[in-house]
Amino acid sequence: MDPTPAEPPPGCLVLLLSLSAEMTASVVTGRGTAAASAVGRQLAAEVLEGLVRAVAAGHAVGPIDVAVLGYRTPKDGMLQLISLLPGGDPKPQFTPLARIAEQAALERGPENQPREWVGLPACEGESCAPAALARVYQLVSVWLTGRFTARAPVVVHCTTAGALDDVYIRVARSLQLLATAHGQPRVLHYVFDPEPESEVVERLAEVSVELPRKERAVKITRRAVFVNDWDVRDPLGALFAYSPQEDTVAWAWAGAGLSAAATMWTQKMGNAPDQWEDAFALDEATSVAAVADGASAGIYCSIWAQQLSQRFLTDRPDARDPAALDRWVNGLRAEWRTAINYSNLNWSKQAKVDQVGAAATLLGLELGPADARGRRPWRACAVGDASLFWVRANRLRATFPVVAADQFGSAPLLIRSNPGFRTLSLAAAGTCEPGDRFVLATDAVAARLFRSLVTGYDLDWGRFEALDEAEWCAEMDALRKANDMVNDDCTLVVLRVSAPAGGVAALNSGAGEEPEELPFADGEPLVEDVQASEPTGRVGARPRTGAPFLPEGELLAADIADADDWVVEEPSDLLEPGPEELPPHDNSQVARDDLPKPTDPGVGP
Repeated sequence: MDPTPAEPPPGCLVLLLSLSAEMTASVVTGRGTAAASAVGRQLAAEVLEGLVRAVAAGHAVGPIDVAVLGYRTPKDGMLQLISLLPGGDPKPQFTPLARIAEQAALERGPENQPREWVGLPACEGESCAPAALARVYQLVSVWLTGRFTARAPVVVHCTTAGALDDVYIRVARSLQLLATAHGQPRVLHYVFDPEPESEVVERLAEVSVELPRKERAVKITRRAVFVNDWDVRDPLGALFAYSPQEDTVAWAWAGAGLSAAATMWTQKMGNAPDQWEDAFALDEATSVAAVADGASAGIYCSIWAQQLSQRFLTDRPDARDPAALDRWVNGLRAEWRTAINYSNLNWSKQAKVDQVGAAATLLGLELGPADARGRRPWRACAVGDASLFWVRANRLRATFPVVAADQFGSAPLLIRSNPGFRTLSLAAAGTCEPGDRFVLATDAVAARLFRSLVTGYDLDWGRFEALDEAEWCAEMDALRKANDMVNDDCTLVVLRVSAPAGGVAALNSGAGEEPEELPFADGEPLVEDVQASEPTGRVGARPRTGAPFLPEGELLAADIADADDWVVEEPSDLLEPGPEELPPHDNSQVARDDLPKPTDPGVGP
C-alpha cells in the first residue's frame, strides 16, 4: 500500500465558539482590546480565510469538511448549538470547504484583514462547554465512521475558563481517543477571559495537542492552550501537517492482560432467560473481549450476536479497514444461515430471514504487549452504541463511542446478516496501566450509567466487582419498573488490566532485549520528558508582535509547505494505514438509520 497517495486524505475542522454571557467581557490581546466573542470570531475568520485562499491559489488541500459552531444557553437553560456560517443551514453540520469558498463573504475595511465569514448571534446564558463538546464529539465520530484513512480531525475551541470542569476534561479526553491512520484528533484551546483561572488553563494542557516550536535550531513542543492570544498558523498547521502512522504493535502476541472482574446479564423484564439477545466473549490469554447487542426487530439475533462476539476473538478482524470488515462479515453470514438451519425453517420464518434477517451492534477491545512499566496499548472498534468506559483509580477517564446519555437513539448502526449492507466502524486507541478497568456495556446499561454521572460526582466503579449478579439483576428490574431505564436486554462486563505474570520485571527477562517504550498516547507521555531542560511554566505562551493577518501566499509558503517541521507526537504504534480508497461516504446514513439502504444494486430488502 502506498503510504503517500497523490490525493490528500480527507479532513475535518470544527471551529467551536462560546456564545455565553461571559464572552461579552473585554479582553486585552496583542492586537488590542475587544470583546472576547469578537476576538473568537476574528480567529475563526482568519482560519477560514487562510483555507479559502489556499483553495483559490490551487494548492492541493484535499477534501476538507468544516463546521463553525456557536453554543449558548438561552433563557430555557437548554444547550443551543448552531452553525455560524453565513447563508447556510443553522443546524450544526459539516460543510465542504469547496462550497464555503464559493460563497460571498463581507469585505473588511483594513488592509490584509480576513473577510467576514462568521456570524455572531447574541451572547447570553451560562457556559455549557461540556455539553457543547459532547455534541462536537458526536459530530466528529459520525464523520469518522468508516473513514479510518482520514487525517486527524482538528477542533479549535474559543471559550472562557468557566465550566471547563471534570466532565469537560473527560469528554475532551474521549475525543482524543478517536483513531485515524494519520493520528488522533487535535484539540486547540483558546481561552479569552479577562481573568482566566490558572488551574483551568493548566488542566487544559492534558487534553490539548502538542504543537512544535523552533528555538535555537532545536524543535521543542508546546501545548495548544493559549490565553488572550492566537496565531492562525497553529490551527492551519494542525490541519495540514499529517503523515500515515504505522502500526507496530504485535496485537496477536499480547499475552494475558485482561481478566474478568465481573460479568452480569439479564433479559428484558417479562422475557425468559433464553430470550436474552445480547452476547459477550473474553479471551484472557490473548487480551481481547467483545460485546454484542442483538436488535429486537430481527430474527435469530441472539445467534448472530453470539457469533459476532465469539468470532471477533478468534478472527481478530481489522475493523478499521471497511473492506476487510465487510469481508469478515460476509464470511459470517453463510455460517449464520447454517446455524439457524435455514433449509428446515417454515416458509414464514424463511421469508423473515430473507427480508429482515438478524442485526446487532458490536464493541471489540484488544490489548497489546506490555512495555517495561507494564503499560499496554489498547485499541477498540465499535459498530453501534455498545459502550466502553475506561476507569483509572475508580474515576471515569474516558468513554467510547458515546460520551453522553442523550446520544443513544432507537436506530444505531448495525451489523446485518443479510448481504448488501456495508459495515462501518469507528476506531479508538489509547494506553492503559495495570489496575485500570474497562467496563463494557450494551446500550440500555450504558445509557443508565451516563445518567448516573453528574457534574462533580463519579460512580463507585469498584462496586460492580463486589456486586452479586442476582442483586444487579434486581437493580435492573427496579430501574425498569420505575421507568428510570428502558426495558431492554442488559449486559455489563467489568475487565481489569493485570500486571504481567511475575510483575513488570518479568518483561525484561527471557527475551534478551529491552522492550521498546511506547510513544505518546491519549494525552500522557509514556516516557520521561526528553525536553526536561526546557521551561514549561507557561502553557502555550509566547510574545506577540501584533502582526496583522498574513497576506495571500505567505501563510502557505511559510507553514503549510513546511509541514515536515510541524511535529505532533502521535500513538504511531497503535495505528495502521487503512485502505487507499473508500467508497462514497453518506454521513446521514451513518448518523442514524435503522434500515440503511443496500449498497449493492438489487440486493437486500
